[in-house]
Amino acid sequence: MVVAFLGCSTTPSKPSLMANMAQQDVTVAQLRAKDYEYAARFGQLVSTSVLDIVEASDQLEVFDYAYQWQMWAAAQARAASFDRDPFAGMLELWTLAGQQHAHFTEGGGKDAFGGQQAIAIHTTERLEREIRELASGVMEPAAFETLSTKVDAWIDGHPIEGRLFVRPTARADLAALVPAEKQGGLQAVGSIEDTFRDLNDRLAILTAQMPSEARWQVEYVTNSLFEERLEAPVDELVVTMENINGFLDQFEGTVDGQVSTLLRAVEGERIAVFEAIAEERAMVLTAIEQERVSVMDKLDSQLLTATAKLNDVGKGLIDHFFVRLIEVLAVVGVATILTVLLVLVVLRKRRSSDD
Repeated sequence: MVVAFLGCSTTPSKPSLMANMAQQDVTVAQLRAKDYEYAARFGQLVSTSVLDIVEASDQLEVFDYAYQWQMWAAAQARAASFDRDPFAGMLELWTLAGQQHAHFTEGGGKDAFGGQQAIAIHTTERLEREIRELASGVMEPAAFETLSTKVDAWIDGHPIEGRLFVRPTARADLAALVPAEKQGGLQAVGSIEDTFRDLNDRLAILTAQMPSEARWQVEYVTNSLFEERLEAPVDELVVTMENINGFLDQFEGTVDGQVSTLLRAVEGERIAVFEAIAEERAMVLTAIEQERVSVMDKLDSQLLTATAKLNDVGKGLIDHFFVRLIEVLAVVGVATILTVLLVLVVLRKRRSSDD
């Protein structure tokens, strides 16, 4: 019973959005893996598009915007995919892809790359189509159509502002997508094994992406130094180094956040185990007490039954004894009377003979 209870306490449970909106056969691990894979592909496709744009252009502003897009996209996608609720992460990736596509088609970046604008439009359109396919694969068709309408409306009302630096996120509005009667906080975290596996996946993603993002930073620094050396080389270098420092600070904060998440999960698991043991102990003690009371009740019942039987047997023996005694006394009395009568008859005959 203890093993069964502890097994239930560590079974991975689905967070609120996923539990109420994804298909039941889709697991947390499966959807999280899909989010991670899409986020990695997001950054790779953008990087490939940036290389094509830079090779086909000779304009400084195009270079600058392209490198900024490259550095911005991978970090945004990775941050979205790392959401604790994989369904919420998928929605954030969906809104990111939609905002990005809208930005380069009709928003502030519609003229960012000049003659190479079609490359950015094609890439962002492809990314938006792939995330919609991912979402449709983990939801019921009717639910997907309803959610698609809501997401499109949200994207229209929350465009990217400036040069990709200000992007409203959908996290604050995700709770409204779940009916009020189904809302709830995150369920208990999964097992320690699942938490470690998730942390390892995240660290693997960071390990794979950090060298590429560092190279992008160097490319941006190099481009800024050589193309703007006549304008403000020192200031640009300082700004670029600050960007690199900010990136490293972000990486350190990301690692610290993952470690903190793991520690909280381990602490939650430890508390859950102790609570399960305490509850099981209370259940065992209650069962023992109930068994003791039941045994005592049975003993009392058997003792009363035995006492009643002994009383019945005793009363029967006494009654039998007195009946036999009365019979004996009756026989003795009759014998005595007969003896007396016999004696009287004998005496009378003797008297008659004497006369």
